Amino acid sequence: MNQLAERMRVVALSMSPEHLIDKFLDRLEELRGAMALAEINSLARNEARTKVLFD
Repeated sequence: MNQLAERMRVVALSMSPEHLIDKFLDRLEELRGAMALAEINSLARNEARTKVLFD
């Protein structure tokens, strides 16, 4: 794990600040989409449980 962190640090230091910001914002967008998908899945499971309970 330390080797991976060191490689990531070296790569990050070689990038321009603009590129780092773009990568960071891209990653945030990916996480936002993943969180939204997880919320949708949770709502669907809750709806299925409710249907089972009341059917």
